[in-house]
Amino acid sequence: MAAPLKNVFWVGANILFDLKSPLTQEVLLLVYREEDATIFSDANAENIKSAVSVRAPNIVWSLQRLKSRPGFSVVKGEQDVRF
Repeated sequence: MAAPLKNVFWVGANILFDLKSPLTQEVLLLVYREEDATIFSDANAENIKSAVSVRAPNIVWSLQRLKSRPGFSVVKGEQDVRF
């Protein structure tokens, strides 16, 4: 039996828009190649993972810590493909 198919995403940007009020709007871009992922500090990556886990609960989110840069991570999401 073949392994299940998965969609794989990485968070590629974290953009804040000033709405000229006490509120800001955060926009997260999803990219499909790991090399396009934005590198975050571990603390910021954990915060982003928590935020996207609430907004996209059908995707399993995780941190991929960078061996070449201790203290930094990218945020990865995996979603089972259903036919």
